[in-house]
Amino acid sequence: MTKIVDCRGQLCPQPLINTKKALKETLKGEAIQIIIDNATSCQNVSRFLTDNAVPFGIDEQNGVFTITINSQGIEFNPKKEAEEYCEVSFPGKSSSYIIALTSCFMGDGNEDLGRILMKGFLNSLPNLEKLPQEIICYNSAVTLAQKGTDTAQSLVKLNNLGVNITLCGTCVDFFGIKEEIEVGTISNMLYIAERLSSGIHVVKP
Repeated sequence: MTKIVDCRGQLCPQPLINTKKALKETLKGEAIQIIIDNATSCQNVSRFLTDNAVPFGIDEQNGVFTITINSQGIEFNPKKEAEEYCEVSFPGKSSSYIIALTSCFMGDGNEDLGRILMKGFLNSLPNLEKLPQEIICYNSAVTLAQKGTDTAQSLVKLNNLGVNITLCGTCVDFFGIKEEIEVGTISNMLYIAERLSSGIHVVKP
């Protein structure tokens, strides 16, 4: 028998709490499958299991991670509280800053070069020590989230790492791409103005 613990859409520390609860309640011989849809939470749960000598395996498909645990029927007493494995600044590498993208290309001058630079910039972000809390796109930057583009795939990857992607609704309507959006939450200018004036550091590449 397999117990399914579906943690999709949950932010840390909830997947850790649910994993600990399942381990305490599972009977001997019963398998547990923890389903998580962001890489940082998967890493946190993996560290929690490893530190507590709980054998497990991980399978990943299209950004969804399935952690399989076979219960050994031993009373589970973790060394530390599960919540301690959740980095305070979710998603583990996140920091207190927002990236505001105002164009589909980066910098002034040649637009073709600017598009190449923007693609490289988005691809480089997952490698930073600290990820942004959010990427806000307005004006032509909303087209970066269009289906079938390399930049949309880069934004999907960042979103899976816990970075919120926000798109200006007026801009999406202006370019007529509402049905072609691959990733991101369509919002309004009031929300964007509040976020950019909230006191959080804003980076405009």
